[in-house]
Amino acid sequence: MAQHTPFVTWEKHADRPRLATLDADAFGEGFRVNATEYRVLEETKACCHRPEGEDAPTSAEHRFDLRRVVLWNLRTAVLCFDAGLALDAPIIATAMLSRWGASENTFKHLLERHPYHYHPGFGLAESAKQDIANPAIKELERQMQAGKTRLARLYKQQARCQPNIKQDGTPRANSKHQRLGEDIARGEAELRTVQEAKAKLPERVDVTGLSDYRSFEAIDNEGKNLFDFVTASVWNARRQLIDWLEEDYAKDSDRVDLLYAILHCHGWVRSDEQMVVVRLEPLQQPARRYAQEHLCRKLTGLAAKIPGGKWLRIEVGDSPL
Repeated sequence: MAQHTPFVTWEKHADRPRLATLDADAFGEGFRVNATEYRVLEETKACCHRPEGEDAPTSAEHRFDLRRVVLWNLRTAVLCFDAGLALDAPIIATAMLSRWGASENTFKHLLERHPYHYHPGFGLAESAKQDIANPAIKELERQMQAGKTRLARLYKQQARCQPNIKQDGTPRANSKHQRLGEDIARGEAELRTVQEAKAKLPERVDVTGLSDYRSFEAIDNEGKNLFDFVTASVWNARRQLIDWLEEDYAKDSDRVDLLYAILHCHGWVRSDEQMVVVRLEPLQQPARRYAQEHLCRKLTGLAAKIPGGKWLRIEVGDSPL
């Protein structure tokens, strides 16, 4: 938020019992996303960010408000910071619903059904970028963190230790309070020295001059790009087949499983001079078998040919060809 970057996200640990008691009349007009009707109600959620660590000052707390958009259908809520864009509540909900339905579920399906992370081969070439993060900075940051931890401990000890005063009102020499003050002064000076040294170092260093150095190599992703293109084509074909099944199979939640049941059916193949015939075993349930038969007739009606020039026919039957 400090960079004024807009975002939208699901609200975790939302008070679902309270959301379930909201009056339906409080929700606005309906709008459609992915063929589903939604209604929303906008609220404001007060938030507070506290820096981590026991020694973090309370004054560093940052309080702010986020827009909360409650979805009537799902009984859940979306949180949004729109960076002054003044977005309508339906637009905020649409951004979240489109993200969930159009990308996350798609990638989840690809990971389950296809080798999405498979890389068909690597072509390596020396990379033009031969620099790394400066390791000296990491070491100085470790020293800085250790120094800050030690100083925090000294600050606490000094706060619990009262100054030792002589009868004439002057501080007593070599008292515990004075020794702690001297330790703190040395620690702060050492911390400043380390911080100044870190500021003078470059963020990244070229490592080509190091002894026994092996240059970084860049991976040629052309093979992976081609494989992902084919995977995306398979996904699009799957989407088309599911749309065709919708005409003959009414159960939305079961349609994807039905498609894979058809694809995994046992069957027989016969080839002659003009045609390749693929016959699938029929599914047991009548409703599924009806959708299976209609899908096969739909595919045959495309009049597809295999690379050898033969026509392709797909059908359903109980016996070998």
